[in-house]
Amino acid sequence: MRRLILPVLLLAVVIAAGVLAERASRSADPGDAVATGADDSLTTPIINARRAPEWLRRPTSNREFEAALMSILDPPEVAAARCLRVHRNGIEIAVEAPTLRLVPAELQRLVTIAAVEGLGEDTTFVTKVVGNSANEVSDGILEGDIWLVGGGDPVLSTDQYLTRFSDQRAATSLDQLAANLAAELRRRGISEIAGGVVGDEFRFSPSETDYVGTVWSETDNADNVVGPLSGLLVNDGFIWDSETATVTRSEDPAAMAAATLSDLLVRRGIALGAPATTGEQPPSAQQQLLASIESPPIAEIAQRALIDGTTAEMLFKEVGRVNGLSSASNDAAFGMLVTLVERGLPVEGSLPLDGSGLSSANRVTCDLLMAILEQRSAGGIVDAALHDIGEGALAPCAPSDGPAMRVISADRGQVTALVGEMVADNGEAITFVQVANADPAAPGALGPCNTIQTNLLEAVARYPYGYGPELDAISPLAVAPASDTVG
Repeated sequence: MRRLILPVLLLAVVIAAGVLAERASRSADPGDAVATGADDSLTTPIINARRAPEWLRRPTSNREFEAALMSILDPPEVAAARCLRVHRNGIEIAVEAPTLRLVPAELQRLVTIAAVEGLGEDTTFVTKVVGNSANEVSDGILEGDIWLVGGGDPVLSTDQYLTRFSDQRAATSLDQLAANLAAELRRRGISEIAGGVVGDEFRFSPSETDYVGTVWSETDNADNVVGPLSGLLVNDGFIWDSETATVTRSEDPAAMAAATLSDLLVRRGIALGAPATTGEQPPSAQQQLLASIESPPIAEIAQRALIDGTTAEMLFKEVGRVNGLSSASNDAAFGMLVTLVERGLPVEGSLPLDGSGLSSANRVTCDLLMAILEQRSAGGIVDAALHDIGEGALAPCAPSDGPAMRVISADRGQVTALVGEMVADNGEAITFVQVANADPAAPGALGPCNTIQTNLLEAVARYPYGYGPELDAISPLAVAPASDTVG
């Protein structure tokens, strides 16, 4: 019996070598097999490492790949505070300080939508208009007021406001709500409202329309990156002047929303007897629904959060509210952490104090970002957030001859951050995460296509065939014809 062990082992090795050679070496020898004669001689023995060239080169290739990745952080202009993670098919290739707590800037929005994904992709927001059932209608005039009740919809907008954007971002049309409301009032024989439109922002407390004094500095929001935050928000809370193409931040977003609906109703032939105000809707037992509108699914709204800071902050507040707390910033931050933990993500060291990344007090780790990237589901909210590298700010520094990449990046002030994925030419998935914070005292800013980002993208794009020995040098040698062999 023992005499049979060695032949069986040799046969197993031969079969395994043949399978590895077939699977891994197609790129090295893609052509049809060459017929050989009975007297031809194999220059490379059947049991030989050359029969599996990809397997043979992988250790060297991985070492060179890791060295190239780590070297991107070596130049003196690179910030001292930085983290890096690169995986191949989920296996770590290169890592540096993965638990270091760093400022993520706008990459914080990736963390926000990862939490939002836990709310359910089909979640929607409903904005409604109600009347008081106790109010009578006489000669086409409805007594009292009507109430515009906010449902925390981050993307409720007028059609005119949306013309300021060149993209087709997710939106809920206030114009459509006004049209539905006017039609319903006319159906009821109403052409005039004795009172006016009252805005109710009950869903979020009006005491915290921004985070200045808590996690934002006075200058953080000076450029209108984020509008006021309200349970009843229209047009991101901005007053849009189409003639001058300027926006002004509303001091009372609920009142602004009520006034905007009032204007739209008047244009549709409904007269109003009083100006727009704010206040509480009637008790539910006395309410009479006049019209409502549902937002797009939260999966679509989350994509707008990547380019719209107000949307990101509204979703941040909603996460806190859904977790049974409140929409206040402290509660929303806790709700974010709870949701991320429930999804099995490593939150140690991370601190999500807002949704948009405007706050310099936010902290994130490369461990959390990589986990978000690798736990995403195909076609899910996080997966849809990754965009082709040629479509964003990194387009000028995208490797021209490498495989396609999908990325998200952030570059503001002293922060540069990048996450992405690439499917290499050999079919392997490379995922990468990098965050760097420059010394505040250092001159210059880390803008798009900085040295760190460019070097990382180039290093990833060269994988796998830019590392290790050439496949031709380690593939099976050509068969030697019988005439070239010694009999």
